Amino acid sequence: MELRHLRYFVTLAESLHFGQAAAKLQIAQPSLSHQIQQLEAELQTTLLRRTKRRVELTDAGRIFLEEAREILALSDRAAMVARRAGRGNAAKLRDGVGYCMDHVNATKIVGLFNRAHDHVHVELHTMAVAPQIDALKDGRLDIGFVRPPVNDAALIAEVLVREPFVAAVPASHRVAKKKSVALSAFAQDAFVLPPREAVPVYHDLVLRACREAGFIPNAPNEADHILLMLGMVAAGTGIALVPTSARQVEQTGVTYATLRPPHTLLETVVTWRRNETSPFVEQFLKIARQLMVRS
Repeated sequence: MELRHLRYFVTLAESLHFGQAAAKLQIAQPSLSHQIQQLEAELQTTLLRRTKRRVELTDAGRIFLEEAREILALSDRAAMVARRAGRGNAAKLRDGVGYCMDHVNATKIVGLFNRAHDHVHVELHTMAVAPQIDALKDGRLDIGFVRPPVNDAALIAEVLVREPFVAAVPASHRVAKKKSVALSAFAQDAFVLPPREAVPVYHDLVLRACREAGFIPNAPNEADHILLMLGMVAAGTGIALVPTSARQVEQTGVTYATLRPPHTLLETVVTWRRNETSPFVEQFLKIARQLMVRS
């Protein structure tokens, strides 16, 4: 069985039309039909039922389609990895980013790093704090962006930025046109909170800020990503306390109001292994420090 047979079959199975599939593959229709027949003969099973009006997959064909897609995906990945290694791009940097964090600046850091080190392959993984700590210690991650505290002697932790909360409110909200507002003004509003199991520090800081403002928030809805929180705000589900960096996210139907007085600062910490020797980690950290502090 050859990979081209799998590609021919998958293309045909997705269109269920010999003419369209042949055109997409840039081969003659009789040739495509012959290749599929060869494949079926090798497998000793019928993959497609053909009539004058339609083509449809058999049960065996549907199962084979799933496996063929997986094999082709693995083949494509193997080719990509080999090509990257052949160009000297075998180096890898694996970064974790916590839920409800500044993903905008995280991706900017990767972009700036890649401009200077285009031979290094950077992977970003969204992970909760505890799994990030474990992944850093056992070598599955090289750098983590988390909320403090990080109390593990095997890791170094450095505060990159401290930012106050701002209120994200629907554009139709009664305070939408105000530049600043007291948190107590939202005592009767529904809140969108980050879930405690995913982001306990963020969750607890929001509750503490509300308690200090004299109320316990009504929070019927939760979301574990800033974009999801802002989307729920835009839909009128409630208001949300988000870090100042969330202002960088363009979300139609959402406005931001500065809280007066400023409430609890939310910290972003970068952490890495104490015994780290990769020069790319320090170079990535240098860019992170410059960008996050400047923002």
